[in-house]
Amino acid sequence: MSLQRRIRALEARLITDPVTLYFADGSTCELHGHGDFLLRLFCVACGGADLSPGHAEQLELIRQSVGAREPGGGRMVELLKCLLHGSVEEQGKITEV
Repeated sequence: MSLQRRIRALEARLITDPVTLYFADGSTCELHGHGDFLLRLFCVACGGADLSPGHAEQLELIRQSVGAREPGGGRMVELLKCLLHGSVEEQGKITEV
């Protein structure tokens, strides 16, 4: 494989389209990241400790959003919203069905 093809293949894996967040007032915001940045943000949000200012800002934007468009039709923003809007009293409780 030529060096150029290797570089193109690497870039294709690392560079992603931005996530577009939609807000109630009609405004939008784009979150940019490489690869699995939403998954890493989800892991940070689950841990709850040592949030960097950048992560805290991204999580607050996701919390305030009313919709999102993710590359490839993903649903990680919806999972993050569920986590962020979950009740503090109910975290950690498992209810039998």
